[in-house]
Amino acid sequence: MKKTVLKFIERINAHDVDGIMALVHDQYEYVNSSGEHFRDRQFIRETWEAQFKNHPDYKITVQRVIADEEGVGIFGTAEGTYAPDGPMREEDHWEVPSAFLFMVRDEKVTYFESYADASIVFAVMKSRAVSNDAE
Repeated sequence: MKKTVLKFIERINAHDVDGIMALVHDQYEYVNSSGEHFRDRQFIRETWEAQFKNHPDYKITVQRVIADEEGVGIFGTAEGTYAPDGPMREEDHWEVPSAFLFMVRDEKVTYFESYADASIVFAVMKSRAVSNDAE
């Protein structure tokens, strides 16, 4: 189980959407930090594609892994630079402490829940939009 989760994170950090989707179980469920639940595979694919387009240097840094027979907890950080139009500016970089809960069946991720203060990311996105409007 732990091996599958670490491979999943490797595929995220490589921005390999096909690799991510290859590790997603047919009964996959994602829960974001706002508590919203998503199950549609096409939506999940499109969400990862948009994440990597909008944050071209997005990555998860794993600092600690706790696993048992029911799940895997990952603790670390998530970071990226919000750059939907291409140019990456230092002031648009964000990094947040993050925790992730995974469940795995048949070497595929069935459940992925993220815990992070997304308001930090949204503030960067809003700031970028305001500065673009001012230009």
